[in-house]
This record gives sequence, structure tokens and C-alpha cells, in this order.
Amino acid sequence: MNQNTQEKVFIKSFSEYGDAIFRFCIVKVSNIDLAEDMTQEVFTRYWQYLRNGKEMTNTRSFLYTIANNMAKDWYKKKKSDSLDEKMESGNIPKDMSASPETVAEYQEVLDNIEDMEQKDKEVLLLKHVEGLDPKDIAEVLEETANTISVRLNRATKRLQQQLGI
Repeated sequence: MNQNTQEKVFIKSFSEYGDAIFRFCIVKVSNIDLAEDMTQEVFTRYWQYLRNGKEMTNTRSFLYTIANNMAKDWYKKKKSDSLDEKMESGNIPKDMSASPETVAEYQEVLDNIEDMEQKDKEVLLLKHVEGLDPKDIAEVLEETANTISVRLNRATKRLQQQLGI
């Protein structure tokens, strides 16, 4: 692949996945500045991968895997603050067009997800916030799609119980 083709592939990938990777990073680290840095690093690594002449079959999964691994590394270095504290300090943008009831319901769900075990939280956010299917989640988390489906089902049931649904 020549440099011009590499640049086109990179720009297309950034256009398609840049915002989603940024949102994923925000959810993982609850800090806009850090999420921006992580997103930049994800795409820097992706660019290096392309520059080395490597091609890939699933760019989306590749990018999420890099972002997920970076978040894991970050957690190893520093324990994150709670999502509530970040929202109160303004580090998580709120949808201003939503009704107060919708924002409150969304916040309640996020609060309950935040209190769940990391494995449950991870699959629920990837599925419902990022819109990944179990196969893509499995690639990101390096597990089987069947395992992810079971985890999603069990985590959803636990969340429903917590919310009284």
C-alpha cells in the first residue's frame, strides 16, 4: 500500500471511528483531556501500523482493542475517580436537548453500571454505549463471542434487578 493509499485509509478510519473511540475512552477514564490524549495515541499507533505496511480485516475492533488496552494500563497506574464526581465537575458532557427526566433516568442507569463489577460494566458499556455487537466485543476483550453473550445476558439481568425492572 503506497503512502497516498495509507493516508486515505487512515483518514477514512478516523472519520468513521474517531468520535466513537473518544466516547469509549471517556467512558473508560471519565476525563475529557485524558480521553483526547488516549484517542490521539490510538490513532498514532494505528497510523504506525499502516505505515509498516500491515493490512487488517477489522479496523474497528483493532482500534477498540488498542483503546481498551490503554485504559487497562491507565487503571494499573492510577485508580479512577467515580463517574458521579466527574459529571459534577463537568468532565462528562451532558445532552442538553434531553428532558430532565431522561437525563435523570440515564444518570441512574450509569450510576448503577458504575457500581457493577468491572467485567459487567465493560460489556454493558461496549454493547449499549458504543453499540458493538458481541463478536466485536469479544475481539476487543480477547474472549469468545459466546462468553461475551453470556456475560452480557447475566450483566443485563443484574442491572435490571438493581433498577427494579
